[in-house]
Amino acid sequence: MRNWLLLWLVLILAHTNPFSIGTVLASGQCLENQKLLLLELKNSLDFSASLSTKLVKWNESNDSWEGVTCKGGQVTGLDLSNEFIAGRLDDSSSLFRLNYLQRLNLAFNDFLSLEIPSRFGNLTNLVYLNLSYAGFTGQVPIGISRLTRLVTLDVSAFPNYFPGLISLKLENPNLKMLVGNLSELRELYLDGVNVTATGNELCNALSSSLPKLQVLSVMNCNLSGPIESCSSLVKLHSLSGIKLDGNNLSTTVPEFFALFSNLKTLHLSSCGLQGVFPRKIFQIQTLQTLDLSFNELLQGSLPEFPENGSLRTLLLSYTSISGMLPNSIGKLRNLSRIELVNCSFGGNIPSSFTYLLQLTYLDFSFNNFSGSIPSLSKSLQLTYLDFSFNNFSGSIPSLSKSKNLTQIALSHNSLIGLINSTQWEYLSSLLILDLGFNSLEGNIPSSLFTLPSIQKLQLSNNQFSGQVNEFSNAAQHKLDTLDLSNNNIGGELPKSIWKLRGLKYLSLSSNNFSGSFHINLVQQLKNLLYLDLSCNRFSIYATNTASQASSFPNLTTLKLASCHLTTLPEFLAEQHRLVYLDLSCNWIQGKIPQWIWGLQNLMYLNISSNLLEDIETPSLNLASALRVLDLHKNRLRGQTLPLPPLAMHMDFSSNNFTLDIPPAIGTSLLVAIFFSLSNNNFHGSIPESICRSNYLEVLNLSHNNLTGNIPDCLVMESLNLKVLNLRDNALNGSIINFPETCGLKTLDLSSNLLRGQFPESLANCTTLEVLDVGNNQIDDVYPCQLKSIASLRVLVLRSNKFHGGIGCPETNGTWKMLQIVDISSNNFSGALPSQYLTTWEAMKADVDFNYIQYPFLSLNGLYYQATVSVTIKGLQYELVKILTLFTSIDFSCNSFEGPIPNTLGDLKALYFLNLSKNGFSGPIPSSLEHLQHLESLDLSWNNLNGTIPPQLSDLNFLSFLNLSYNKLEGSIPAVKQFLTFSEDSFEGNSRLCGFPLPTKCSNPDSKGTDPSNSFEGNASDSDDSEKWFYMGMSLGFVVGFWIFCGPLASIKSWRFAYYRFWDKVLLRHLRL
Repeated sequence: MRNWLLLWLVLILAHTNPFSIGTVLASGQCLENQKLLLLELKNSLDFSASLSTKLVKWNESNDSWEGVTCKGGQVTGLDLSNEFIAGRLDDSSSLFRLNYLQRLNLAFNDFLSLEIPSRFGNLTNLVYLNLSYAGFTGQVPIGISRLTRLVTLDVSAFPNYFPGLISLKLENPNLKMLVGNLSELRELYLDGVNVTATGNELCNALSSSLPKLQVLSVMNCNLSGPIESCSSLVKLHSLSGIKLDGNNLSTTVPEFFALFSNLKTLHLSSCGLQGVFPRKIFQIQTLQTLDLSFNELLQGSLPEFPENGSLRTLLLSYTSISGMLPNSIGKLRNLSRIELVNCSFGGNIPSSFTYLLQLTYLDFSFNNFSGSIPSLSKSLQLTYLDFSFNNFSGSIPSLSKSKNLTQIALSHNSLIGLINSTQWEYLSSLLILDLGFNSLEGNIPSSLFTLPSIQKLQLSNNQFSGQVNEFSNAAQHKLDTLDLSNNNIGGELPKSIWKLRGLKYLSLSSNNFSGSFHINLVQQLKNLLYLDLSCNRFSIYATNTASQASSFPNLTTLKLASCHLTTLPEFLAEQHRLVYLDLSCNWIQGKIPQWIWGLQNLMYLNISSNLLEDIETPSLNLASALRVLDLHKNRLRGQTLPLPPLAMHMDFSSNNFTLDIPPAIGTSLLVAIFFSLSNNNFHGSIPESICRSNYLEVLNLSHNNLTGNIPDCLVMESLNLKVLNLRDNALNGSIINFPETCGLKTLDLSSNLLRGQFPESLANCTTLEVLDVGNNQIDDVYPCQLKSIASLRVLVLRSNKFHGGIGCPETNGTWKMLQIVDISSNNFSGALPSQYLTTWEAMKADVDFNYIQYPFLSLNGLYYQATVSVTIKGLQYELVKILTLFTSIDFSCNSFEGPIPNTLGDLKALYFLNLSKNGFSGPIPSSLEHLQHLESLDLSWNNLNGTIPPQLSDLNFLSFLNLSYNKLEGSIPAVKQFLTFSEDSFEGNSRLCGFPLPTKCSNPDSKGTDPSNSFEGNASDSDDSEKWFYMGMSLGFVVGFWIFCGPLASIKSWRFAYYRFWDKVLLRHLRL
């Protein structure tokens, strides 16, 4: 009987004790009641059956359930992360009857902004709870504080960047109440939870409650500084990970972080940190990851690193940490990732860098590193390399052993040499290669085009030459971006390029490609979005494309400037996605078709510098998206202007329009920033409706036949106006008045019929740089009201009726920036005050090579360039570009008298000086010898006397000299520059003698040197000497020519350097 009772007891225990269930259930299987609870949970949840990988497989017949762990028949683990759950979860859910749950993961779902159910607190066996990024909002419930066995708690949420939206928060209970009983907790993740506490409050709560804490992650929690009390965390000896990213701590970094003996991870990015970062923290022996990025005010430098440091990841991007990399960085043998983007590091990269064998990711872009790029041949694991935007020089080292590289970016440096020595074919994983904006030269290796994985190849703005050879299997390549622009590549385009089926971006502009082809070739590139073939030597035919319009790719950008086009490509009529179209500088004739105004996505249209003659009448739905319209320099005529309603830039200049400016034109300029009608034949008056263009910054109506008065409202109401150019019209009346808020930078009213006096209110334009009122009938004294305009750089009063003396009282500091002054052809009189010239600082020293221009719409690279008419070397020129290099003084055709001031010699950066046709007297000041940049000097038609200072012969750049019609005497210096001037430079001075005048100097003691008296002996000896002199000049020229030009003809590198030098000179000097 006892045996039967004992057997019955064992059977009862077997069915009630979950830990002995192995005798009746297979390991890992769940009891029936647990399965029913799981199925009930599944049915209560709304999830995507097509995306689910776990819930969708749950059914009653299963022996095992995806994401479920059962021990002793009871569910102890449940992982429903990434199940695309979007249904309700409340306190009635069967989830909370799984009483034996130890691990629960609901991360990365969307519980429809529900609050976390309070019954989570009933799952008291939980040691792991992950509710991160699951769509929960509102207060974190107090019930979680009852889960005293928790080892890991993660309730992270996406940061709430939108005020007013509900996010997870810890207010009541606060953090201290939540963790007060969680003494077993080792990992705490509260990222994105609105804790709204100071760093000190956070640290005090954690240090007193969580003695076993190992990982603390409180990123983007609205924590604020200070954090000095966080030194209490040091007693948490197991703490190895601290992540505080994205909190506005706005504090310095305390040194106590260096005291954590087991610290492996320290994340402090985007915390508003400032001051100097403690160098000891870099030296923590256990530290593996340090992230200080995006703390722009954080300063400091890298220390000497200890031997065998543990650092693997160092992220310092977008900080102000500076200095040089220490040589000891080579001791960090575990270092795999370094990001120093946009810091202030400089100097050479130390040679010890080659010892970093574990490097995988290296980004030093936007710094000031210099010297050669170090060899990385031992870094076999390297996948990412970015040294762009630095000052590296020398050649590119071989990277062929780093076969795992996926991206190489070395753009915007000073790298030189060839690239075909690098064995690119070994980089089979390379996706992106960017070598743009360097000085690399030679041929582009065909192997670059055949790399099996290459997607982006950017080689623009270098000095590559030669031809691009054909390459095989082009149709199979993955290349989607090819940029070879701004090089010297020649020859015909390889046909292989048109077979790169995956191309989305193709730029070959500004090269020397030649030959000709039809635009139909583009049809092969079905995925193409961006195409730029501008500024080459080839000709593109675009005839008969309308019938094949549907075969072209849907382009968003098309640039075909300077491609010798003669017709407008008709396939463009069907390019409804086109945003940017540039067909400028071609030979396109005929009319601008109506369909071009119907491209509803077109924002930029430039068909300037063509031979177009007419505009088909735009439809009523005139390209509403158009922001930039440039039609300048054509032959357009007609009685209407196409005025897109939302255009910010409209340029109709240099055409043949002959009409009145429409009276209501202002209604079409409501958002316009730039508007130009210059160089046409517009007539009538300036409509006052233009004054309603509140955003207008540049208005250019110059070189027309406009009449009437200038409307005062142009400057009184257009408060944003920076440039007003009305030159060369027939405007009359007086100069307008200017408001106290005047912001003009350029005012050009020259060559009109303006009269009266200079307005006192012009002094309100305190930012004025260019003022030109020349060639009018203004009758006034010298405009001293302008003396307070410190920014003035160009002052032209030429050909008016100004009178009286010049100069103003209290001139200290007046016009320090002045570089061009022309007051010629007026009635100014009296002596030239010497102190008047002493304040023109810009003429005393060399200044930067910058054009005087006003930028607008900077994203499109558009700007207005000031122009001015000047007299140079006796001829009238219009400077289209005014360089800061150009300096000129023209006081000619007035009634000045007295001596020429010696202070003129202080203007050492002066290039052109004209004092002709005045009454100056006395000697030519020898101080002019200091004007070493002087190219033109005109002192003619004055009363100057004395001898010509021989020091003027040392002005090596002087190419024009006119001293005629004065009272000069003595011999002409017959050396250096004076040997290049003709008789015209000295005529009208009866007492001058010597070469090049026919009058010989008879006095051997005469100052200067004359070729006729420079040799002893009779006349025949003198003739022989002259012959030898000229023969010597010829022989010297021939020898000098071949000494200089011989190497240029035979040594290619010298020749390129010479051409580059003159390219820069031509770009930087005047374009007359």
